[in-house]
Amino acid sequence: MSVIPITVFLSLLLAGFFVVLFFREQRRHRFASSERDSLLPLAEERPAAAAKSPAIAAPDAPASGDLYF
Repeated sequence: MSVIPITVFLSLLLAGFFVVLFFREQRRHRFASSERDSLLPLAEERPAAAAKSPAIAAPDAPASGDLYF
């Protein structure tokens, strides 16, 4: 038995499987993505008391002679 037809069949089977999964995921209409979900642990947490307090003022702009590298 030739290996080429078996390899082509399995490749097409896997490609079809991933296409079905892709369209299934697109149809779910989730408002999140894997990239967004992976970054959620890095998001800053703000306690409820901090959210109600006034915002901290941004520092003044650097003087014209100040250089930042």
